[in-house]
Amino acid sequence: MMTRAEFEKVVRAMRAEGVTLSMPNLMVRTELPRHLIEEWLEALDAPPTQDPGAQGKTVAGKGVDVVANLRDTVGALKDKVVREAATRVVKDRLGLDDPPSRSRDKGPQRDLRVAAVLGLLFGPFGLFFAAPWLTAALASLAYAVVVTALFFIPLLGTVLLTYTVPIVHLVCAVLAPIYAWRFNRVGARSPLLPS
Repeated sequence: MMTRAEFEKVVRAMRAEGVTLSMPNLMVRTELPRHLIEEWLEALDAPPTQDPGAQGKTVAGKGVDVVANLRDTVGALKDKVVREAATRVVKDRLGLDDPPSRSRDKGPQRDLRVAAVLGLLFGPFGLFFAAPWLTAALASLAYAVVVTALFFIPLLGTVLLTYTVPIVHLVCAVLAPIYAWRFNRVGARSPLLPS
């Protein structure tokens, strides 16, 4: 069976390694019963006595605690810096931090609700409200060509028109307000994603 001094040495080693001092970890490492581990942990965390030998052990334990606390603080700080850097990169890529080039009082603004209604009613043609001209023109041209081609297919064309046109209009009802939001944010027609 492990002695108390050996137990304290194991606890200090676990703290130095950064291992969590949980009951399962301690029971596996020391092979001691739970009640004995709890009792010795309480004694280990108790304030130091005036006995020089015991004081030396506690000071060494405190040194390990300081290192463990410092390691935890550095790890938390590193996680925070990484999280903030990732957020900044995403905002830069999507242009969310771009200052609006025109104030809300000056210049044209696009209403998101109007954009959604236009996208729902007119499909890709509703994208002309706020999307870049080339994007709206290419989407509208592709839409017109596909719908026209489907009219010339006797039975299958009608079925495909019945199912695809509403889906395209719903997608445009979502895309048009996003383009309008981007227009309001930047102050001009601009793509959603950076090139």
